[in-house]
Amino acid sequence: MSGSGSRFHFGDNVTVHGGQGNIGIQHNHGPAGDQALPPELAALFAQLTVLVTELARDARLPEEDRQSLQETLPVLSDPAGQERRSWRNTLHLVAGLTRELGEVAAPALGLATQLLALISGR
Repeated sequence: MSGSGSRFHFGDNVTVHGGQGNIGIQHNHGPAGDQALPPELAALFAQLTVLVTELARDARLPEEDRQSLQETLPVLSDPAGQERRSWRNTLHLVAGLTRELGEVAAPALGLATQLLALISGR
């Protein structure tokens, strides 16, 4: 993704072409159902799914943390089937847990943070 300049936009997009009496708005609420994600976003979710799956199986981590990570996998592994709000909530949970877990979870924290920035437009 670096250097590509790609930006993801979720939310309303209004375009006005000329004159008077323009009526209409396109509502974009993000992917839901079977809508495709941009390839870059889908790839980041896939990478995070792999890392979180590994962490959820890591016996060095407390059982409660492993279970919480396991519970995030349905959203991470199928983001196109989830609402954007579910993405944010799940990514915030992953970021919080991985921040507490330290170095062993640093790659997952980095991806969760990157995804949060992308979907938030930061």
